[in-house]
Amino acid sequence: MDVLKCKAFVAAVDEGSLTGAGKVLGYTPSGISQLISAMEAEFGFALLTRKSNGVVATSEGDYIYPLAIEYIEKESEIYRAATELSGMYKGNVMIATYSSIASHTLPGIIKAFADQHPSINIQIEEGTKNHIEKMLSSGKADLAFVSKLPHPNYIWIPFGEDRMVAVLPKDHPCAGWQSFPLERCKTERLIMPSEGDDADVRDMFRKYGIVPNVRLTTLENYTAINMVSGGLGIGIMNEGITRYWNTDTVVLPVDPPSHIELGITLPSFEDAAPAVKEFVSFAASVLEAPIPEN
Repeated sequence: MDVLKCKAFVAAVDEGSLTGAGKVLGYTPSGISQLISAMEAEFGFALLTRKSNGVVATSEGDYIYPLAIEYIEKESEIYRAATELSGMYKGNVMIATYSSIASHTLPGIIKAFADQHPSINIQIEEGTKNHIEKMLSSGKADLAFVSKLPHPNYIWIPFGEDRMVAVLPKDHPCAGWQSFPLERCKTERLIMPSEGDDADVRDMFRKYGIVPNVRLTTLENYTAINMVSGGLGIGIMNEGITRYWNTDTVVLPVDPPSHIELGITLPSFEDAAPAVKEFVSFAASVLEAPIPEN
């Protein structure tokens, strides 16, 4: 049955007249009457009683009315689903993340996702935790792979941990130790990447009441590590940054042991664009990280 006939019938009942239904749907009263008459002929019984001052539903019409509304709503659901599916297979996804995750975690995920969804464009912007947080809150980034942000209403999908380490020159007195005491950061020449704006490192120092002796700051982590290799000081960072970089340094876990929790975060999963939802679902599946229901 044509859904337009249902719309004409429902509008006539709601408006109490064929003229009113015509105004709602953009038809003449005659056009509305023809649609409803065709529906009545199809069913084999009258749906409306025509009166001089308008129309009212018959007892059969009263029975059909809520079913007709449901039929109309189903059409809307179909179009809504089609729109979402269309958006799922095309669009843009902006990801904010740490350089370590962009280098090691994301390439495989993005390659597999792109094979399935070649029309979705993936963009990545690397930054510090503070920069990433600003990108999310401003809407510049759709989602982030990052350590947990202080936003209780954001969706948080944890997928792993990364321990904090000290990066030392090979001739450092502690190079042969099993771990590096964080207390030494009070006097050691500390080189801080991210222009000294590494929130994860600052939070760790704050947790243990340590005021570090920061003597140099850099923009890039790799620059900081090379400065350590050159004997200019030591570095404190998450271990993921140091992986796969062959430098003349020693990497030790810090003492007390510390780690950061890594995850996928976004302001809202329900309100995200279809392409973003699809990527988050895909990445979470690859990382075996369940998406919270609420």
